Amino acid sequence: MGRWRWVLGLMIGALALYGAVRGLDLPTLWATLRAGNYGWMLPALLALILSVAARTARWRILLNAPPGVSFLRLWNILNAGYLVTHVLPFRMGELARVLLLARFPQTPAGLVAMSIVVEHVLDLGVVLALTGVALALQPGARGLGLLSHAGPVLTLGALGGLLLGAFRPQWARRLTDALTRPLPRPLQGRLRREAEAALRGLEVLRTPRALAAASGWSLVAWLATAAHLYAVMGVFLETPDGWVALLTMSALTFGMLVPSTPGYIGVVQGITVWVMGEFGIPQATAFSISVASHGLIYGVLSTLGALGLWLETGQVGLGFLRRAEGERVDR
Repeated sequence: MGRWRWVLGLMIGALALYGAVRGLDLPTLWATLRAGNYGWMLPALLALILSVAARTARWRILLNAPPGVSFLRLWNILNAGYLVTHVLPFRMGELARVLLLARFPQTPAGLVAMSIVVEHVLDLGVVLALTGVALALQPGARGLGLLSHAGPVLTLGALGGLLLGAFRPQWARRLTDALTRPLPRPLQGRLRREAEAALRGLEVLRTPRALAAASGWSLVAWLATAAHLYAVMGVFLETPDGWVALLTMSALTFGMLVPSTPGYIGVVQGITVWVMGEFGIPQATAFSISVASHGLIYGVLSTLGALGLWLETGQVGLGFLRRAEGERVDR
C-alpha cells in the first residue's frame, strides 16, 4: 500500500473531523458526556449484534450456501474484516474477507469478491429506499436532498452492470477472454477460473427466492443499524427521533463510500454533526452521539474480529493478508 494512500486517507479524515469540532465548546461537551443516560447503550449493543447477525445470514445466501462453511465461520470472517477495516485504511477489510474465505475450495476468491459487490449494491438499494421514506416525512433536511439524486444514479448503475452479468454471462466470458488473451497461459487460466467463480456470485440475482431473502436480511440489518443509532441518541436526548437516526445512518452509508482513515475516524463525526445539525441538535450533543456510537461499534466489532481471526488463523496478527492468498484448506 503506497504511503500516499495513508496521507490521502488521513487528510480526508482530518478535514471531516475539523468540520465536526470547529467551534465546539469543550466544557459543554464534557457536561453533555457526563449527563448521559448510559443505560441506553445496552439496547444499542443488542441492535449492533443483530445487524451483524443479519449481515452474516445474508452473506451465506449470496455465497449460495456453500457446503462446509457454517454460519459461525462466516460470522468470524465478517468480524475479522471489520477489525482490519478499523486498523487499515481504504476498506482493506473487504480484501481480508476474500483472503480468509478463499482458503476453502468451495468458496474461490472470485465468488467471495462478487458476493461482497452484490452485498454493497443491496445495501445501497435498501438504504436509498429508507432514505426516500425518511426524506418524504422529514423534508426539512435540505442538504440531504443530494442523496435522493446521486443515490439512484450510483445504485442503478451498479445494479445494471450486475444484472447484465447475471443474465448475459456469455458477454462477461467473452470480455474476460479478450482481456486475458495477451497474458501468460497459467495466469490466463487462473483469471478465467476466478471470473467464472465470480459469475456464480451473481446467481442470487437470477433466483427470486434467494434475492428476496437476501434483500430481507439487508432490510433487517439496516433497520437494526438505525435502531442502534436511535438508542445512542437516547443517551443524550430526552426524546430521540427515529427519522433523524435513519437519515444520519443513510448519510454515513454514502459518506463511507469515500476511502478515508482506518475505521472512518473523523468521517463519522463530521457527517453525524452535519446531519443532526440540520435538525437543530446542538453540536456538542451530536458530537457526543457520534463518539459513543462509533466507540461502541469500534470496540465491539474489533473484539469480535480479533476473536474470529484467532479462531480462523490461530493468531490475531494481520500476516494472513500476505500469506492467505497461497493457502488452500480442504475441509
